[in-house]
Amino acid sequence: MQFLPNKTGIYTIDAIMTGNPAVLMDVLAHAVLPAIALGLLTAGVFLRLVRTNVIGTLGTDYVDAARSRGVSEFRLVSKHAYRPALIPIITVIGLQIALLLGGAVLTETTFEWKGLGFMLSEFLKARDFVAVQGIVALLAVIVALSNFIVDIIAAIIDPRVRY
Repeated sequence: MQFLPNKTGIYTIDAIMTGNPAVLMDVLAHAVLPAIALGLLTAGVFLRLVRTNVIGTLGTDYVDAARSRGVSEFRLVSKHAYRPALIPIITVIGLQIALLLGGAVLTETTFEWKGLGFMLSEFLKARDFVAVQGIVALLAVIVALSNFIVDIIAAIIDPRVRY
């Protein structure tokens, strides 16, 4: 991190701005441990949700009809069962983004990884409430946009979903 220019204060953006792939790879290598710590927060929920939905979809009538027509098991799971099972999974992903952003404050503060969460905790310590309001407003916009994108993806995956 000593060769990283401090233009924005956010490591990944500064590494991209250098144009040097070695610096970017170094920053991403240092981001692995915080990413694992943040990813483990929701990994169990997603694994259980995917398993439950795919098993539930495999028991439906149209999957049984496809199985009786001789469709291979791989195609049965990938085409007939997995796609309808994605709708609740994608919805939960959209809801979990707010949890991940909240967890990013603790994770970035623990690992001293400069990002929005770290900046938010620093501004809270300094009692700079205008900056805190700005970051919270930005996080709210990110959550709203992610929920909008989740709704669009759900409409693309399942044509029965209309708004």
